[in-house]
Amino acid sequence: LVIAIFLFSTSVWSQEKTENIDSLRTKTIEVIKNVFWNNPPRYKKWVNDYENLYTLKQEAELTTLIDNFEKETSFEIAIVTIDTLIVAEDKFEDLSLHIAKTWGVGKRFKDNGILIAISNGYRRIRIQNGNGTEKIFTNEETQLVIDDYFIPYFKKEEYFNGTLSGLKEIIRVLKSKM
Repeated sequence: LVIAIFLFSTSVWSQEKTENIDSLRTKTIEVIKNVFWNNPPRYKKWVNDYENLYTLKQEAELTTLIDNFEKETSFEIAIVTIDTLIVAEDKFEDLSLHIAKTWGVGKRFKDNGILIAISNGYRRIRIQNGNGTEKIFTNEETQLVIDDYFIPYFKKEEYFNGTLSGLKEIIRVLKSKM
């Protein structure tokens, strides 16, 4: 009987401790998400990899491609990878729009920016087109690029190849309409 009481009491104590730790972990994650939402980081360059999907060499290759395109056309394209600790899955699209607006991707008065937001953890991608970009690169065309150029590589966990493929197609489409 004494052994049964001891086992029961230690079991209850351990469950309470586990619940407290889980509760603290959940609260900490919520605080991190709120801080990121209220203070999204400023972009340092065209590629902002917060999920560590790319090597430094791959980031440089994507950045060079975007930089050359921007110099040629004035279109600005930013890529951000978003870790699941930063946002809840149901807020991923809202955060990508929030980042696009906060960063001001695109030239002033042209609104010719594109933000490509990727979350490996949630298996999500969202492309936010500026209003000026949307006039020549429609939401339907954007979805086709996602489906045909990004997703096939992402399904194979080849994030750089998918991003490069999709980025090249976006550039090709935009150049063909200029």
